[in-house]
Amino acid sequence: MIVRILLLLLGASHIVNGLFMLIAPADWYASVPGVTATGPFNPHFILDIGMAFVASGAGLMLGARRAASAAILACAGAAWPALHALIHIDGWLMHGFPADTRIARSEVVGVVGLSALGVVLAWLRLRGERT
Repeated sequence: MIVRILLLLLGASHIVNGLFMLIAPADWYASVPGVTATGPFNPHFILDIGMAFVASGAGLMLGARRAASAAILACAGAAWPALHALIHIDGWLMHGFPADTRIARSEVVGVVGLSALGVVLAWLRLRGERT
């Protein structure tokens, strides 16, 4: 039951973030620590990523269902955030860990931590957590 609740909460957080990106891309760009350092504002790119967050969130939320396909949907929902986290980890290895505490916290918790949570929850669903 806890796994299902966490999948719902994590999925909802991805959907909220994705909708923020889709509805107000300039505000999202300006408000997330470190994003402005990655390059100039690109609304098309932010909308693309916003759609990926919405799709990921939907997969995670559908992974909370009691259906036989739920584990596969949870894995699908966890895939994109996990790949996104690997990009950030590669950046740390190539360019060093962020010196700015706000950026470091945003990346560690908001990107890598949440993606790791999604992977663990999807893995638990695959192992047979059905309730």
